[in-house]
Amino acid sequence: MPAVVEHFPDLAAARAGVQEGNSVLANHWCASVDATIDLRTGCNPLEKHGPQAVIVHADAWAPVDVVADPHDIRQVIDYEVIFLAIRKLEGNPHSICLETSILEVMDAIFSMAISTTAFVSMHKPHVHNGQERRRSRWR
Repeated sequence: MPAVVEHFPDLAAARAGVQEGNSVLANHWCASVDATIDLRTGCNPLEKHGPQAVIVHADAWAPVDVVADPHDIRQVIDYEVIFLAIRKLEGNPHSICLETSILEVMDAIFSMAISTTAFVSMHKPHVHNGQERRRSRWR
């Protein structure tokens, strides 16, 4: 299950029944950033030997009515701030929890005064989820 930190309870209602990346918050602009990075994370001793792939998804919302010129994307949400915060994580030392990295991305999103709501998720695509075998196929 991906690690998720949500700072706003109304966001849960906005995301109800909707897959991440397709969330809608009424009367808000949304900037979404997706990236796959090499992150040093995990509590298993084997995970401490080097970085592993982590998929990051971040949404930042800004109220429509506070944007002076909605045709100027720089006034809505600065994607680069979010993307650079995500890429900066690759230089961090090993962290046991993904939540530590999620909070760093949240800090970057909320460093933009226009951002009122954020959603960040991370997951490891190569985590071994077990195997299924039938006795007839075993050995």
